[in-house]
Amino acid sequence: MTTSPERQSPLWQLMLWAADGLKSRLSSHTSSGDSQETASRLHVPQHARAAVLDLQAHGIRALGLTQAHLTRFSRGPTSEALRFLLAVSLGALRRSYRPDYVVVDQTVEACERLSHRSKGFVNAFLRSVIGGKSGIEEKAQEVLCNAPLWWRQRLAQAGLIDVYAQTCLLPPVFCLRYLGSDDHKGSWQRQLHALGLRTHWQGPRTVWLAPARPVQDIPGYPEGLFRVQDASAQRLSELIDAEAAQSLDVLDACAAPGGKTFLLAEHPFRSLWAMDRSEQRLDRLAKEVERLAPRLKALPSVATHCIAQTPWPEGCPQQFDLIVLDAPCSGSGVVRRHPEIPWRQTPRLLAELVQTQAKLLSSLWDRLRPGGKLIYITCSVFPEEGEEQIRNFMLAQKNCHRLSAPGLILPSHREYEGVPTGEDGFFYARLAKTPP
Repeated sequence: MTTSPERQSPLWQLMLWAADGLKSRLSSHTSSGDSQETASRLHVPQHARAAVLDLQAHGIRALGLTQAHLTRFSRGPTSEALRFLLAVSLGALRRSYRPDYVVVDQTVEACERLSHRSKGFVNAFLRSVIGGKSGIEEKAQEVLCNAPLWWRQRLAQAGLIDVYAQTCLLPPVFCLRYLGSDDHKGSWQRQLHALGLRTHWQGPRTVWLAPARPVQDIPGYPEGLFRVQDASAQRLSELIDAEAAQSLDVLDACAAPGGKTFLLAEHPFRSLWAMDRSEQRLDRLAKEVERLAPRLKALPSVATHCIAQTPWPEGCPQQFDLIVLDAPCSGSGVVRRHPEIPWRQTPRLLAELVQTQAKLLSSLWDRLRPGGKLIYITCSVFPEEGEEQIRNFMLAQKNCHRLSAPGLILPSHREYEGVPTGEDGFFYARLAKTPP
């Protein structure tokens, strides 16, 4: 008989690995919040990774609940290691991962490896939570938003806290971009249904699937028949002038890992450049080009380059007719997909991001030909990264006017015949450069 992964390592060990993973994943100094990379970096055995990542994912979503309970229960500061262990424990208790007494016992056992002095505190803390003695309700704002106070205050100032709270703790939806022909769509959908996958279509290209599964297991993946992309990100396609494509030089700035690049590559542009400062992330883009190439109408030229630097990459146009800037941002619109984001960010980091966005806009505006268009995108709902950023930019530019665009897209969640759908939070603005 094959022993399940959870049984091959004791629960207390899985919880410690998950807590260590939280610490690494939530550090503002790490370049990636990817849980698989975190598990590998912490040398979690292969047989235990699925269980550890599961505990970690639910622990992240219980951080707000943990902080709320600690604020009321603890009389002093709690170590970071203990806080993450308690988050993992509350995440397990919240969904009845094991009987309550088992979770409490194994958390205390894990705590013994951290600090003998904390065992009594942890036991009393968890029993207080289970008994409902701490006075915390699941409907409390700090629990629903699963974010630190400063983050919730920003949302409240923007009038977005209720929308955010309704979506941020939901599981992410599974949305694809279909790249095949209309003639093939029917047979592909029948293949999906034969595997027990339900679908909901929005237009000819956007499709949600349920249940989610590894993309390599979905028919058509090796042939580049589809790729994963949220519906909000796909709305870039609405803003592209397809009729004039063959006469346009196009730049996807901050392109990696390539979602917007491949949307652009559905059109036969005269030239398409994908530029990013991260060589590692551009490597991922280049690998996707190989898989998707038969479905693309323009193959992107890939260049590792910092936008503000000169000289411009060799062979690259000095100016462009269309520039897409998917700017670095807080990620406040994609927390449902990446619940660690509010805990990694700080007010200072947000302010630095806003400055970076302004510098990128200014630098790229000089690279735009008169009569050209710049599309500014962030996956944020904070006004300073969206509407306020564009308003300030336009005040500083005399040769700029604004065109229609989706603007602020709020996070949403709907279900159609058992298929979860919805969009991440995004912001779009489209600007035209007035000819002299």
